[in-house]
Amino acid sequence: MKLDPKFKAENGKLFFLDGKEFDSTKAQKIDAADFIKNQGLTDTEVPYAVLMPWSKVGLDEDSYDEDFLAKLRDVLKEFEEKNCYAIIVPVADSAAESAVQKENLTASMKHCARRIKDCENVIGFSVPAEADQSFFIEELSAKHKQYIFFSGDFKTL
Repeated sequence: MKLDPKFKAENGKLFFLDGKEFDSTKAQKIDAADFIKNQGLTDTEVPYAVLMPWSKVGLDEDSYDEDFLAKLRDVLKEFEEKNCYAIIVPVADSAAESAVQKENLTASMKHCARRIKDCENVIGFSVPAEADQSFFIEELSAKHKQYIFFSGDFKTL
C-alpha cells in the first residue's frame, strides 16, 4: 500500500504540501505506552513525538511484540480522524554498539513501519543516533516513500 505524501521538508523544516509550516521542533514527546492509552490527546498544532522503545517493538525478528504494534496502529488510525500527526522516535533502550545490533535496531523499526504502513498521519521517523543514518533511511523509505526523516531535535534531514 502506497500512501501519498502530506508533507515536504525544506531547509530542516517541515511543511504541509500547501506550504504551511508544521513546526516539528515543537513536537510533544510521549511514551508509546502512554500514547496507546489515548487519554485526551487531541493537539493538531504540533506533532506528537511517539517514543518507541526498541525493546517494546522487539530486539530481533523472533521477539517482535505484534500485540503492542497492533494497538499502536489502532490509536494512530483514531488520530487520523482528529487530524493529529505523529513522528515515530526510536529509543535504543538496549545496546546498539555492534554492526549486528545496529542492523537489528533498523530492522525492528522497519517492522514497526510495516505494521503502521496504512496510517496516513505518521509523518515519518526520527533517526536514532545509534543507527547508521543512511542505512536507516534507505531501509525505511524503500516501502514508505512518504516518510520524512528527522534528527534528534526534530529538524528534517
